[in-house]
Amino acid sequence: MYISPLLAWNSGDILKSLQLGGICSNHSCAICCKETKMMLSSEDVQVIIDCGYRKIDFCFVDEEGFTRLKNINGVCFFLRDNKCIIYSSRPQGCKFYPIIFDLDKNNAIVDPDCPLAKSISSKIASTFNNDLKKLIRKIIEERENSSEE
Repeated sequence: MYISPLLAWNSGDILKSLQLGGICSNHSCAICCKETKMMLSSEDVQVIIDCGYRKIDFCFVDEEGFTRLKNINGVCFFLRDNKCIIYSSRPQGCKFYPIIFDLDKNNAIVDPDCPLAKSISSKIASTFNNDLKKLIRKIIEERENSSEE
């Protein structure tokens, strides 16, 4: 089972996300935006709301209580002409794709479904482990806190 990365911000994370975003922005496959199951942190949701979008339009709470991006006709709500219309404000997990977290291995890995997977070493992916674990715990805590309200 895989969880897309949702990372807490620090200067190292920003550098990593810029490096990964550069890899993906040079290609237009947008496979990561098709049938997305991207989990959103409360900060992701607020950043998108601050861009002028209504929460009800772009996300939903799944059966397990996690907030996720909506798909419209099989693609992310924000995908237009094979490009992200909120690219500079996209969710943290999107910024770090194609690095995902494999729950079974308890490790960050490169998504094998990404056409660029061979461009990123497992050593680079492993640099995301601590940040991914920390944020996954945060997302789980956010879910637990919202169920108590």
